[in-house]
Amino acid sequence: TPNTPSTTPTPTTKPVDKPTIGNYTILNGTEACLLASMGLQLNATLLTVWTPLNIDPKNTTSSGSCGNDSALLRLNDNGTIVEFYFSVRNKNFYLQEVNVTLVNASGMSVRTNSNLSLWDASLGSSYLCHKEQTITVSDDLNINTFDVRVQPFGVKNATYATASECSLDDDNILIPIIVGAALAGLIVIIVIAYLIGRRKTYAGYQTL
Repeated sequence: TPNTPSTTPTPTTKPVDKPTIGNYTILNGTEACLLASMGLQLNATLLTVWTPLNIDPKNTTSSGSCGNDSALLRLNDNGTIVEFYFSVRNKNFYLQEVNVTLVNASGMSVRTNSNLSLWDASLGSSYLCHKEQTITVSDDLNINTFDVRVQPFGVKNATYATASECSLDDDNILIPIIVGAALAGLIVIIVIAYLIGRRKTYAGYQTL
């Protein structure tokens, strides 16, 4: 009997609804020092299936810390913990590290990626991105983020500063530019066709 080679099936994805947007505030004493708003969906590989898990803001507690050049946002949804570490570089802040703690039947597992450079914005502003983004934490765990707005430094009066939008949101600006360029090109073609037609008509009159 011939041997049939074994193959690893490609992981499939279970459908799931878009996560609810949660609003989180970290205090330094009595004053807000970190603001965050986002929807979070964890996608972990269990055997051959990507299993999504939405972080539910109603069941989530937030904690963290604020410093001059580092900040932490920790979200705990019934034992599933997501930690966002922010740092400062060249007068900009950015997301440097993400830790995820998962609890399942086999116990507790931690996934970490400390080599990130995401959500970059200048100090004194906030970061904003409406489009869905994917953060790779490990080979078997991703985080999908939705409608992100964060300000880990320089918060005043518990209010977001002016937003620095991500490049993914630039589609709203590009569409009118593309339409305008297409119309301009159409006008140029019409003018050229008109001039060519006039020249041919003038040449015909000269022949007569």
